[in-house]
Amino acid sequence: MNTVFLGVRVLHVLLGAAWLGTAVVLSFFVMPAIQSVGPDGGKIVVALIRRRMDAFIASVSGLTVLSGLYLYWVITDGFSAGPSSTLHGRVIGAGAILGLAAAIVGGSVVARNMKKVVALMTQAAGTADASARSSLMAQAEQCRKKAGAGGRTVAILVIVTVIVMVVGAHFV
Repeated sequence: MNTVFLGVRVLHVLLGAAWLGTAVVLSFFVMPAIQSVGPDGGKIVVALIRRRMDAFIASVSGLTVLSGLYLYWVITDGFSAGPSSTLHGRVIGAGAILGLAAAIVGGSVVARNMKKVVALMTQAAGTADASARSSLMAQAEQCRKKAGAGGRTVAILVIVTVIVMVVGAHFV
């Protein structure tokens, strides 16, 4: 095993741990807490976005997927059919598909809807008309619910991915 492979593997595991921890804490603790405080929760969401939480999550998930693809490429000797069809290759491949699905849901559902929430909340804050503000807040709430459901899906996918990868490592 060469040092580049080992280094990328360590990086992959650390990034995966950061992604898992972030997804679980945000989905099962932070977002429900934000929802429970009502309209003021939007201020917390905006503050998290201003602190670039979205960029952090996108970077961590993206680098986890990229480093995982590299590792799978090495393990399967360039995605060759022989190593890919072993039990180890199939289990790790299944984990890779789950991780990729988590990244896709995170980017297409969670990130997109959270950006809409921030835009709608910002627009609502600058709107004097109470009826228009209420409509914007309702739209933001719908987007927040979609993002929350997507976030829980990502968290579950990443949890299952980690389990599958741990099991797959056993079959080396």
